[in-house]
Amino acid sequence: MPHPVPVATYRLQLRCGVDLDRARALLPWLVELGVSHLYLAPPFHAAAGSTHGYDVIDPTRIDPVLGGEAAFVRLSEAAQDAGIGIVIDIVPNHMGFTPENPWLADVLRHGRESRYAQVFDIDWDKGRLHFPVLDGTPAELLEAGQISLAGNPGDPRLRVYDREYPLRLTNTATGLAAASRTLDAAALDALLDEQHWSLGHWRTSADRIIHRRFFNITDLIGVRQEDPDVFALTHSWIVAQVNAGRIQGLRVDHIDGLARPGCYLHRLREAVGDTPVWIEKIVKAGEAIPASWPVEGMSGYEFMGPVTRLLVHPAGLEAMREASAGAVPSSTHREVRKVRQELLEQVFAPELERVTDAAMAALAAPETARAAMAAGIANLAAKWPVYRSYAADLCPLSPLVTEAVAGAEGAEPPLPALLDLLRAPDDPLARTFATRFEQLTGALTAKSEEDTVFFRSVAFLPFCEVGAEPDLDAMDLSRFEQEMAARAERSPRALNALSTHDTKRSADARAVLLALSHFPDLARDLYARGREQAIAAGLPPRWGLYALQTALMMRGQPEAEARIADHVAKAMREAKDLSRHEAPDEHAESTVTDLCRQLHHALSRDEGLPVAFDARYEAIVLAQVTLQLCAPGIPDIYQGTEVEAVALTDPDNRRPVDWDGIRSGAMASLSARKLALTRTLLAHRAEDPELFAHGDFRLVDVGSAWRLERNWQDRTFTTTIPHAASTGDVVSARRDVAA
Repeated sequence: MPHPVPVATYRLQLRCGVDLDRARALLPWLVELGVSHLYLAPPFHAAAGSTHGYDVIDPTRIDPVLGGEAAFVRLSEAAQDAGIGIVIDIVPNHMGFTPENPWLADVLRHGRESRYAQVFDIDWDKGRLHFPVLDGTPAELLEAGQISLAGNPGDPRLRVYDREYPLRLTNTATGLAAASRTLDAAALDALLDEQHWSLGHWRTSADRIIHRRFFNITDLIGVRQEDPDVFALTHSWIVAQVNAGRIQGLRVDHIDGLARPGCYLHRLREAVGDTPVWIEKIVKAGEAIPASWPVEGMSGYEFMGPVTRLLVHPAGLEAMREASAGAVPSSTHREVRKVRQELLEQVFAPELERVTDAAMAALAAPETARAAMAAGIANLAAKWPVYRSYAADLCPLSPLVTEAVAGAEGAEPPLPALLDLLRAPDDPLARTFATRFEQLTGALTAKSEEDTVFFRSVAFLPFCEVGAEPDLDAMDLSRFEQEMAARAERSPRALNALSTHDTKRSADARAVLLALSHFPDLARDLYARGREQAIAAGLPPRWGLYALQTALMMRGQPEAEARIADHVAKAMREAKDLSRHEAPDEHAESTVTDLCRQLHHALSRDEGLPVAFDARYEAIVLAQVTLQLCAPGIPDIYQGTEVEAVALTDPDNRRPVDWDGIRSGAMASLSARKLALTRTLLAHRAEDPELFAHGDFRLVDVGSAWRLERNWQDRTFTTTIPHAASTGDVVSARRDVAA
């Protein structure tokens, strides 16, 4: 049986060649490594071709492409025999918005009368469910053979591209299907007019969307977990497996998307008893989750930032920021506010309208006040300092929020009134407004910061990361120790993650740039070269900084050129300046890619890098491992990171892992050292899990190293982190990088 106190989890990405039987085959390796729990990405039935599993179409069954229910039972039984627990990533906030989704298909056919209509967060008063999926008019696609009738009189459907949309059982639909008629434009128009759903162009019809999306992803539809019946339906499989002893932990995806996260978590706790529950949540510096939430803690983003801040050298960080002056936004805060305003106008218009509707109802405002109300909400959302507050759960606004919006008290209407609604009055209309506003701010923060400004404010990419911010400072030993002491007190069983499928770069990729910070003169030279070459290529200089840092991280990595090209294209589209997902500029992308490759070639020949650089990098990699495995919390090891693993943004960080090669021992020196250190420290944790779960934390500079101590009752664990990874010395190295 799994140990009652988790030693460590091992996060495994399913799909793309890894099914549940492959997961079962890895159990001997997990035992050998020393982890206690296998942490699975969502295994539920997902949309066809899903590469990640977060587009669930049926949360009550295991995806057949993963082996189905039988494969999950085989895995669970084998894990029990091996003493390994199973942690499942669950996705309560959203499901796939596709006619493949059987519950949604029933809604498409029956509309509000569907037995599944209450499952989904749909504003029926706004019109029909809308699919902005066309790249032409329905008549044009009909003529091109991309729209046709399908099904039979009892199950009429409309095939659009490769998907079949259920039709209402009207005389028109059943008659056409019975007669096997070929549609003409007039018949198609009549047929579409009868449906509970509509089709539109993907570029121009987003304003017709009436369902709550996940962020701005139209292919995902919000689920109404605030309804107890919906909770029971969507969690029936999960609860059954917990009760059967097949699941020993749950990770809740995107808790901030839910209407009332606190209410949801209490309901989940009641359903699964004392099964550990972790939540995906991003907090800002100085922010904590509500103390009343019945969870073990967060899934680890809040741990990454302090580790990075501890290992960066202040002098090098200052050098890189000075070398970036004029190339990156002068104020990340102002850049975020600017981007938020743009997104509210261009991307989140349906969500802003929904929040405005809720405010109008809660304040009983006349229709003449709508424009001012929408502007006030946009202004408030643009300056909101956290992902979301929890007024919908009757929690008071945090000090971070009240300080950020203090100037709104005396502002013109409607700001004071909106803030009054958010001060948690137990009024249904106020709580509806709070819910809608908080769901908007969470999505807006993620898209403006993580998915835009983190690709613009690029002076130091390790701070452009989930759980961090571009303007953070270095952290000394004393402050890090205080952070970990607070962590031990608040959430000693939270997950300690350094890399996940959501991180922009893996821990070892970040370690390359942390090493650079220990060579301030070299950093200045490299940044200057990146800027100069970008300007020579006709690019904004910040893309030279981005290319330089990416090239340095990818030095010596397999398939580097192809991976650089894929990553640069995604990064530029996220930045939304020279290119964007909706309108890619392939010329600009190829120009930045070429620049990054040129820098990569030079750096791969070790031009401009002192011999001490790699030693510093390796020391930082091992320091990160030691901190992750010994700090308060439960270590969460992302697949393949038990050895050296340099990865960029998803999907690069989900590349196949060579577990056979890892187990064979055929690996480079750093990977061997990292693996040996991981196994040694996990063995210590397994010998005394309570010490690591409950013990205090000390980190002391002893001259040649840092001494890390954990103490509990009469037991002590001590290890050292060599000073080569610390901020105690700066290396002076100045050499030119060859063009």
